[in-house]
Amino acid sequence: MNGLKDYLPKEPMAPIVTETIPSGSEWGYQLKWDGVRILSLLNGGEVSLVSRKLLNKTALYPEVVSSLSELKEQRLILDGEVVYFHPELGRPVFQKVLQRERSRAISTSAPLFTYVLFDILLDGDRDMRQLPYIERHQRLQQIVANKPGLLVADLFNDGESLWKWAEDRGWEGIVIKRLSSPYREGKKHQDWYKKKIAIRLKTEAIAMIIREGRVASLVLAGDDGSYIGRASLGLNEQTKRQLLHYAGLHSGSACWKELHTDLKKEKLAWLSKPLTVEVTFLEWSQDGMMRHPKLLGIQGLG
Repeated sequence: MNGLKDYLPKEPMAPIVTETIPSGSEWGYQLKWDGVRILSLLNGGEVSLVSRKLLNKTALYPEVVSSLSELKEQRLILDGEVVYFHPELGRPVFQKVLQRERSRAISTSAPLFTYVLFDILLDGDRDMRQLPYIERHQRLQQIVANKPGLLVADLFNDGESLWKWAEDRGWEGIVIKRLSSPYREGKKHQDWYKKKIAIRLKTEAIAMIIREGRVASLVLAGDDGSYIGRASLGLNEQTKRQLLHYAGLHSGSACWKELHTDLKKEKLAWLSKPLTVEVTFLEWSQDGMMRHPKLLGIQGLG
């Protein structure tokens, strides 16, 4: 794998946030898959997976390694997202991937993930990075066609229609790519953009951050009980007084042995009876934190 690593970017090409959807024949549009960015290296039947920060993830996703092994003796570097596709919701669910990222062992009953591919950096001895995106995407489709566990992200030519489809079905958003663009590291480009749909989530507040005797924000936990962020936007003074009263009535002990660095300097009021809250936020960070959460409602305060 040493020779392949010379072709790895220091940081994968990433889309820039936009509020508009550029139109024209020079643009292509894809769904924004809600997963974990993974680069894969294949050489002589050997498969290696690395994260956005180039950390080794090979052992964490054995089903992806197995799927990529079907590409036999090819020499490739591929770029994509590992996702969990929820069959009932009809869309990816990031929390399932996050649970795998945080796990120390993979159980036999663990959900299986799909590797959604959208780019190719190396094909045999050919460096693909300077080719137009449309050509890289076409080559990717040829390589990955009909391989179980692998999926090439579709490329559409109508951005507004794709946006409406994603919005109606609760997807994360869309990615907009200049079809002539080479593969550039990070965000040093004006070729890839993303337009995001705000995510709505029901979750639990298990503690409150107290400052100067007042509630400053709520501490939120995900389905697996892990910390997913704090939320203060959406709290008014009346609600803060109600929350402080509730904390006094339902005082509890700490849920976590070790606090997230985000909470270590805070005074926490733990709840014996967590509150169910609804929040909206822009997206999940790669380490499972909500970005810019806003509280929409709190159940059980009245």
